Amino acid sequence: YAFPGGMMIGTDSHTVNAGGLGMVAIGVGGADAVDVMAGMPWELKFPKLIGVKLTGTMNGWTAAKDVILKVAGILTVKG
Repeated sequence: YAFPGGMMIGTDSHTVNAGGLGMVAIGVGGADAVDVMAGMPWELKFPKLIGVKLTGTMNGWTAAKDVILKVAGILTVKG
């Protein structure tokens, strides 16, 4: 079941949609799923804080997706 504040791990590409319900929802491969189902500890690394302050206005046909792709291009795995 999905609920706010929970964590969901699934093998389906749609698993991340549970994030819309306030969960941390992660799609994993079969080996990780087996570990979770066997009750083994599962490590999740995440940054302590992510903050992005956007200023200005969007021009013309700029959409929210354009902004997201630009920010994702600036932010890397290394931070």
